[in-house]
Amino acid sequence: MVSTISLEEILKESNLIRMSELMAIVDEAAKFDKTIFDLIIEKKLIGEVELLSLLAPYFGFVFEELDKATVDYRVSRFIPESFARANMVIPMFQLGEYLTVAISTPFNNDLVEEIELLSKMSVNVILSPQKNIEDLFSHCYAYRDQHSDEPTSLGNLFEMGMKLIDERRGGEEENLDLAHEAPIAKLVDSVINQAITEHASDIHIEPEETDLKIRFRIDGLMKEIMAPPKKLESAIISRIKILANLDITETRKPQDGRLTVTYKDKDIDFRVSTVRTISGEKIVMRVLDKSGAFVSLDKLGLSMFNLKGLQTLISSTSGIIIVCGPTGSGKTSTLYSALSYINTPDKNIITIEDPVEFNLDGINQIPVNHKIGVDFITGLKAILRQDPDIIMVGEVRDYETANIAIQAALTGHLVFTTLHTRNASGAITRLTDMGVQPFLLNSSVLGVLGQRLARGICQNCKEVVSPDIYKSIKQMELIKDVLQKNKDAKFFKGAGCKFCDGTGYKGRTGIFEILVLNEEIRELIVSKASSEKIQRVAVEMGMVIMKDDGIHKIMNGLTTVEEIARILDV
Repeated sequence: MVSTISLEEILKESNLIRMSELMAIVDEAAKFDKTIFDLIIEKKLIGEVELLSLLAPYFGFVFEELDKATVDYRVSRFIPESFARANMVIPMFQLGEYLTVAISTPFNNDLVEEIELLSKMSVNVILSPQKNIEDLFSHCYAYRDQHSDEPTSLGNLFEMGMKLIDERRGGEEENLDLAHEAPIAKLVDSVINQAITEHASDIHIEPEETDLKIRFRIDGLMKEIMAPPKKLESAIISRIKILANLDITETRKPQDGRLTVTYKDKDIDFRVSTVRTISGEKIVMRVLDKSGAFVSLDKLGLSMFNLKGLQTLISSTSGIIIVCGPTGSGKTSTLYSALSYINTPDKNIITIEDPVEFNLDGINQIPVNHKIGVDFITGLKAILRQDPDIIMVGEVRDYETANIAIQAALTGHLVFTTLHTRNASGAITRLTDMGVQPFLLNSSVLGVLGQRLARGICQNCKEVVSPDIYKSIKQMELIKDVLQKNKDAKFFKGAGCKFCDGTGYKGRTGIFEILVLNEEIRELIVSKASSEKIQRVAVEMGMVIMKDDGIHKIMNGLTTVEEIARILDV
């Protein structure tokens, strides 16, 4: 694993870096006892992919950017997780007596020897970027208990749990005891860990007549994960209620709670809701990864036209900007991106949220807490006494909250908030329905952003398809609209592969429309015009509605006809 030529000499030969920069790096490495490799990556003088591609041949390695499709999680048993994380190594696959592993740096001279001692196998090495390797740790190690043939596999957990239940027949006290038993605790932990690994937004625990169905919502759609035996229902639900500090003896009334799980050195919150159904008590757990990185404004999926429009709106000094759409359409993420875009040390930004989903540096975030009397109304009143420049109200739910937000905007604050409406023009009529006077809306509202989230086509198995495969009326109408804009337009979808779990989709992109209140729109508001009329005039003035934004993304091969037909009223 040792090259006969130094990194300094390799870089001199490559001409990828100026000599003055290289000499400065060499001096800094000696002064602060750091490696030249780490400093170059840290200072972004050369991209990590470019640098590793350059180095691989000198060390006799192959360079490859990895994904889950290239890794066999079963070989993770050869390398302990703690060692893998400490040394940035991922076991990839086994061929006979050879174990192939990926590492992020070629300069750890003893690493291959240590891996061979641990695995008792000969080792082949692939170089891969550190981020690739970090992303694969959860794939390799989170499923160990679920997929292995060891006594901690799911099937064995089911059997062990049922054996415990057969041995102990009793009431709520027995349920409490069972909820603390290792098989039940481990089963619930496995479900939670898998949800985090698969980037699920919600976990659904659903009692049925013969079993207990567990489903995740991933990229907006439900996916069935497992179906534990009916016997385990009470113990599993009791375990979750204990973790969320809920009353396990109360099974008829709805309850709400929260729990925090530490996963891979980060805290992840879950908002827990219970409700009684005819088959038992159903639980939904909303995953709130507060340490997760928000998406920057230019990565949301906004077209250049909409991006410039939104940047203009959020650069205002006062007024209200509303983001609207159904639950799960990404409204809060858009607001976070907007706040981060305008967050500078000279601004005092304060939010009131239910709940705080992400922690944003430099922004004061207040969580709603009904138990101590902190709701949107009381929180907003308190914020106004905290000398804010910019305020974010998680959601306008009633007239009083709307009125305080409008007064804040009229007194010189920039206010961000969300509403649950179908489209941007509907937000105006929704506020008037709440009782807000049209002249106040005219004086305070700057613009409304309507949005949805559409699944993106998996780029690994993307292929051109014939429009003839689409048969539903909504899909055929969309195709007609696409072909009217470009008669030579191509249609794409994912064929399904390991990378996208056979769905043909990977990740999500936003579908947007921005309604900017100009003089014509304000006149319509005063006359209490319908949302349809407001939208019609706005389109005449140049607004791109969500349907047209979706058509544009179909034409660019970013999403499919099925997705736009599913998420929009077309």
